[in-house]
Amino acid sequence: MRGSLVAGVLSAGLLAGSALAQDAVQWRVEDGGNGHWYQLIVESGVSVHWVDAQRHAAARGGYLATLTSSAENEFAFAVSNFAAGWKVLNTTPSYCIGPWLGGYQPPGSSEPAGGWRWVTDEPWSWSNWWAPALEPNNGCGGGEDFLHWLTQGNTNPSAAWNDTAIPGNCGFPTPNSYVLEYSADCNSDGIVDFGQIRAGELDDANANNIPDCCEQGVACNCPADIDGSGAVNAIDLAIVIGYWGTDGGRQYPQADIDGSGEIDGADLATLLGSWGACE
Repeated sequence: MRGSLVAGVLSAGLLAGSALAQDAVQWRVEDGGNGHWYQLIVESGVSVHWVDAQRHAAARGGYLATLTSSAENEFAFAVSNFAAGWKVLNTTPSYCIGPWLGGYQPPGSSEPAGGWRWVTDEPWSWSNWWAPALEPNNGCGGGEDFLHWLTQGNTNPSAAWNDTAIPGNCGFPTPNSYVLEYSADCNSDGIVDFGQIRAGELDDANANNIPDCCEQGVACNCPADIDGSGAVNAIDLAIVIGYWGTDGGRQYPQADIDGSGEIDGADLATLLGSWGACE
């Protein structure tokens, strides 16, 4: 394992139970990326089943990372290069068992290399097996249907892949971490939507991990822009006055700006205080 990985330390914010989407790192489009965010999650305890890791990722508003190019693979690895998420085996040669990724083989796939898929159903058009002449090999009793990172000493690529079973076989332990990928930023503010929902910055009344403002077609950072025009103006004022004392009905529920259940003076005050173009 590289020295930086052995010496790495996870911040408290990345540990399970306190992990927030805001801690994820964006692979920016202007840097040649896809605009997604990546985050290492270390679960409490010593190991986590791949199926549980994917379930936990979905509960956090993301999915296990799908690494479809060398550049994406290297970026995600740099984000995940912390010792807490890797298990070092003091063997000869030594191995480092890394986090789960979003690749798997569905039941009935041809072995050892057939049928590999990403959890997002993106094309499986690129791979980075740590020993291409040997992996994937479905070895040590079979059932190696799940993807994770693996290194052997300092001789192999740091962000190389391995197929393994659950629980780990060949004497390897089951990983204790996974790489989570977020792709949702419906309001284009450069922050993961799920993180803002969890932080209480964006409402999600139906708990579907999509901000209500995006579903309603209004500006998320300008709630008083009721008609979504990009400005708070006389039209928004007319809507508030026209639906005064109601909840806005099916047509303008967003006119209840503070979500109190009734369009009232508080909503009017917010509207007047936001008058003008949305920033």
